[in-house]
Amino acid sequence: MKFGEKFNFKLEKIDDGVKLTIKNIPQGIAITAMDFGRDLAKRTMEGYSPNPDEEIDVLSGIENEKTTGEDIVFSYIKGTYESAMILAGTIGKKILDRKVISRASEIGGITVGEKNEAYIRVAVQKMAMTNDSLGSVGEIDLPFDTDMDRFKGVFANYVFSIIPEVEAIQYGLGIGVGKKSAENLGIEPKKAIITFGPHRERKIPALSAVYDIVLESIAVIALINM
Repeated sequence: MKFGEKFNFKLEKIDDGVKLTIKNIPQGIAITAMDFGRDLAKRTMEGYSPNPDEEIDVLSGIENEKTTGEDIVFSYIKGTYESAMILAGTIGKKILDRKVISRASEIGGITVGEKNEAYIRVAVQKMAMTNDSLGSVGEIDLPFDTDMDRFKGVFANYVFSIIPEVEAIQYGLGIGVGKKSAENLGIEPKKAIITFGPHRERKIPALSAVYDIVLESIAVIALINM
């Protein structure tokens, strides 16, 4: 799969993993193993942690903790398209000068929040014990100056191509906009709402709690490529 022009990236299946190639990255951008590790470490929740056998090799494009201007190529053993997108997003965040925030907002029909923490914990523990997975919802807060008309198409193309469990994407007020008149619409929030079905491999109890960093990475790259 190949996407984008400004931030051009290609995902390929290889033996026991994924190859990620990123083009058009300027020379001299400072980036460290710690930068990648910090983002990859966010893929955890109760009942799930990443494969300990994962192995990431930088084949070209980064030397002495700086980009060289050549194609950046990663070999990601035991990796998936979703986890490879986190590597791409780490680089993208070095280029994009605006902040994107992603979070889980609903798990198994329960709104994420302090008052529901105990209910969610019980539901997640049950999924982990029975090797099952819940549907869930994630939200992304976008920069205030995002051109949503341009963002929608780019972001949706990436998300539906890369994450098979995504069932729906809403923007701004979501389906609530159907209850508004043009006069009463007001300013819609700059946000995306992503609905996940259960994890097909049943390894992750609730995808929005682990893939929030994946969504953040995809949103960053979509903003660059608008």
